[in-house]
Amino acid sequence: MSSPRDDNGWSKLYPDLLRSIFESLSCLDFHRARTVCSNWYAVSRTCPLYPWRIVIRGKNSVLFDPIQDKIYTKNLLGIDLSKIHCLASYGNWILIVDLRLDFHLLNVFTRERINLPSLESSLRGDRPFRFIRNDDFGYFLELYGTKFLLTWNDFRFEKTAILWVNGRNGDYIVAWAIKQFYIFSYKKIGNDDVGDGNDDKRWSITCTQCEDMAYKDNKLYVYTFDHYINIFDFSGYCPKETMEENPYLNHPFRFVDTIYKLRLAVTRAGEVLIVLSIVGLDKKFCIYKLNLKIGDWEIVESLGDEMLIFGHRVTIRAPDKDISGGGLKSNSICFLYDDHLSDHHLTMKTQPICGVFDLATSTITWHTRLEDLSSKVCWFVPGYA
Repeated sequence: MSSPRDDNGWSKLYPDLLRSIFESLSCLDFHRARTVCSNWYAVSRTCPLYPWRIVIRGKNSVLFDPIQDKIYTKNLLGIDLSKIHCLASYGNWILIVDLRLDFHLLNVFTRERINLPSLESSLRGDRPFRFIRNDDFGYFLELYGTKFLLTWNDFRFEKTAILWVNGRNGDYIVAWAIKQFYIFSYKKIGNDDVGDGNDDKRWSITCTQCEDMAYKDNKLYVYTFDHYINIFDFSGYCPKETMEENPYLNHPFRFVDTIYKLRLAVTRAGEVLIVLSIVGLDKKFCIYKLNLKIGDWEIVESLGDEMLIFGHRVTIRAPDKDISGGGLKSNSICFLYDDHLSDHHLTMKTQPICGVFDLATSTITWHTRLEDLSSKVCWFVPGYA
């Protein structure tokens, strides 16, 4: 992100001064300012962020900034967005799949769209898998002699997917679980992806159990049904399992209480967290990490200056105070209505679609503005990179 402007005095402002300027800007002005030069971009990455919500209704979408209490209406694709599933988000980008099982990356602010190559492009004679389009249902996946159907409804409830986007050069990685036993991934690095111009080499399939996964710094962490965490190295174009450098290999996660949902997340420092939505306990959400000294999993009492969005697989540095009244601050967990079982909404006039759980007080702040059960709602974090 170099620029001739890097050489003038504006690019050499003291980081503390520049950070205070950034934190006084509105969200949209913040994202414009961070693109001025490489130094401004680097400083912007140290500023606290907070999540927005995108509400998808028909052909239009509503972006809601909860801190500024502002609403932005967007026609994102010019198509009926009720016919898409949002699988993952990263910064200003969301990963979506349409009825034909075509995958797209979409920038919710600029409306830039990146169409991933079709699944048929993975077809090659020496591959152990291939996708064959079925116009009525989706795709048939042939894998190691087994053939099964993959449809749009497979992504309706099963949204185990990750997205990573480099905001400076446009590189990206996507991965999603298929039938909970395979991970299909695509990596775009540089102008020619893997350097040889062949689309079919961009796709990879990994055979592994997958209850959930998280990605950071070229590593994909996969939680298996037998309670282990596997690590896959994405530094090359084809993911490879890492055995020797996996500290979780001999330390399965055991939890005796009733788990409603389990998600992985990775902190800014690279620590892997197991985040639980619990049934029947006052705490509602619990977080665990592996204590390498004793070789056991222990509860995380505080996230410090970070917050996480349940299911978004990474933590962010967040404001230390709730300035909106919606609970959006550090040491909290944002979630959607189907991430947590609760009867609190029975006493409320409006059905809550999402909420924020405060780890310090074990209380939930419910959010009801804009949404209804017919809408598709996603949290995303503008500017995260």
